[in-house]
Amino acid sequence: MNTLVFELLLIRQAIILAGCGAAAYTDTKTGLILDKITYPMIALGILFNIIEGEWLFLLAGVAVFAIGYLIYYMGKIGGGDVKILTGMVMLLPVLQGQIFVINALFAASLFAVTFYSAYYLSKYVRKGIDWEENKPGYAKAIGFGAVIAIYLVASALNGMISIATAGFLALPLTLAVLFIAFERGIRKSFFLKNIAIAKLEEDEVIAAEFLEENVKKKLGLTVKGVFGEKEIEKMKKIGLSKVPVYRNMPPFAPFILLGSIAAILQPDLISLLFA
Repeated sequence: MNTLVFELLLIRQAIILAGCGAAAYTDTKTGLILDKITYPMIALGILFNIIEGEWLFLLAGVAVFAIGYLIYYMGKIGGGDVKILTGMVMLLPVLQGQIFVINALFAASLFAVTFYSAYYLSKYVRKGIDWEENKPGYAKAIGFGAVIAIYLVASALNGMISIATAGFLALPLTLAVLFIAFERGIRKSFFLKNIAIAKLEEDEVIAAEFLEENVKKKLGLTVKGVFGEKEIEKMKKIGLSKVPVYRNMPPFAPFILLGSIAAILQPDLISLLFA
């Protein structure tokens, strides 16, 4: 690697860490990842790729944005998360032959699942578990847990992953299974708010599972998970005064920062775990 390429690589990494650090701060403080953080990351990434003629990397960034937007549309991820991941792909598509954002997102997800599952499960236990309310989650948790257990055991026995890797993954995956089992109760206890129609904010996440079936049919809710003007107008027409939404959702940006650090320090993170 020549000096210029190495220096550009360091600049790209520094921009990612600075952007993710700023996003982690604002997401923790306000629940938002500001456009003034993500847009410069995306713009600089586009500029670098144009200068270096890396057109495939530009297409990769567009693809990540498109996939991320679909997940955002379903209410599963914030718009700021989509933009910062797009910026990361534009700035550093590949690091030492590995797709950087996949390693960063894998590490971020492991950190987030482990921390948030343990944190909210402990809070929910202290509050008091409503066993009846969580019944819909038990079958999903058992099914997911069975699939994961079979995969880990079979992979370890066949040498696809090491025993150490299986053990390493067991903790976050076990916590994830428990979270799935009690997810309804956790969401209701800590995130669910009934908000007056007039006080709805832009891109509120719909708590569709807490809406009555006839209301969902009237609103025409299918895969969409965020409110827009169209949905708000429909609510007014059918006479809804309040609607259940999720607020104060836990920030993901701090874990994107941790995942980025891990992926920079160990670019072949996934390859090492699943070698």
